Amino acid sequence: MTFAYQTAENNPLVAVFVPASGRFSRLCFDVHAEDEMFLHYWNLLGGDRDRALAVYFDSGRRIWETMATVLRWRFGELRPDLQLLDFASGYGRVTRFAAVDLPPERIWVADVYEGGVRFQNRAFGVHGLVSHADPDRFKCGETFDTVAVSSLFTHLPEASFRAWIRRLFGLLRPGGVLAFSVHDEVLLPPGRELPPSGILFERVSESGSLPTEQYGTSWVNEAFVRRVLAEAAPGASLHRVPRGLLSFQDLYVAVPEADCDFTGLPLRAAPDGFVEHCSLVAGRLRLAGWVVDRARGAAPRELRISIGGTCAVLHDFEVRDQVGALFPYEKVTGYGWRAEVPLSPEDLEGLLTIEAVDAAGGTSTLYAESIPDALLRSARLDLHATRVQLEQRGAELAAEMARGEDLRRHIAAMEASRFWKLRNLWWEVKRRVGLA
Repeated sequence: MTFAYQTAENNPLVAVFVPASGRFSRLCFDVHAEDEMFLHYWNLLGGDRDRALAVYFDSGRRIWETMATVLRWRFGELRPDLQLLDFASGYGRVTRFAAVDLPPERIWVADVYEGGVRFQNRAFGVHGLVSHADPDRFKCGETFDTVAVSSLFTHLPEASFRAWIRRLFGLLRPGGVLAFSVHDEVLLPPGRELPPSGILFERVSESGSLPTEQYGTSWVNEAFVRRVLAEAAPGASLHRVPRGLLSFQDLYVAVPEADCDFTGLPLRAAPDGFVEHCSLVAGRLRLAGWVVDRARGAAPRELRISIGGTCAVLHDFEVRDQVGALFPYEKVTGYGWRAEVPLSPEDLEGLLTIEAVDAAGGTSTLYAESIPDALLRSARLDLHATRVQLEQRGAELAAEMARGEDLRRHIAAMEASRFWKLRNLWWEVKRRVGLA
């Protein structure tokens, strides 16, 4: 069984994040019914299937864009001859995007879920390897230019963490790169701290099928990760990007040669943001949205909105408490903003760019899209919001009608009862004798 979304137009909310045009025109929108990442979002969002799908596709796209940045840094470009292993790929949340930028026949996926591997092979045309909880029992006869691992080492106990680093690093070709993510110690729940080993493992996870002694939740510090890699691959170089994956997990990039210069790797923790509204009114572009800096925990210094040669700078933000609900594993503060920018007829086909300057002075792009695409994106959001409101109102009316029908049945039952008939007879007698 699949949830079939052949094109983004089938779901206006998904189309907001992943428009089925341009490079994504070849993207497969099928989602397997047993995809644990989708089910995780579905449960987290209270059974809202549209929002769960939107978060699922958006997070997969963002993870792949981060991994693609690593590949471009390492190899100069996404060459068609590069061979990629997406390890612990699940049911293809990230793989589907990799298969847009790289030839599917150059991509291998591996996971303990055999059904997930078969689904990706069929849906995306990639090669599949069924993995195993024991690294020594993982059979792989290939080597790779890149091994990408998102959200696996965030779940492993110490012995498995060490063994998989050794096994996966051993699959690299000369000049290759291993990229993987972890939960840093700054993400520890209140009252918890790391033991002297530098890793804390607890037997709890979002997976409903994997044994928690093999797949739980782990937190590490940088010293532990560096020690593990030094033992697994003496002389290798390692680079850490705090909150480099989805502005939450730390990203580590490892290469075989010593003393590698990572200064050219353009990855850093940047604020997250969202444009909720975009409309054209009387020659002015009206915009509204929010921004949150999960790494620094502060409001941005400013927001820069550029259209052609016009640039508007915002310094006023309002606290948006509801934005924090989008990040259930963290305590964050979101900040809302509004702006109006003059728009000439010549600017209508131009590019809308929104940049955030964070509290540390760093600049990052939150949004970049053509004006027509930005207006279409906002219209799709409005369409989704209207549909949700209509569905909610329809449910309320149905509930009111049901309550009215229950009341009518109750009254009819009362009027048909012997007591009610005697009551009516009593009042009739009182009226006839002048007492009522």
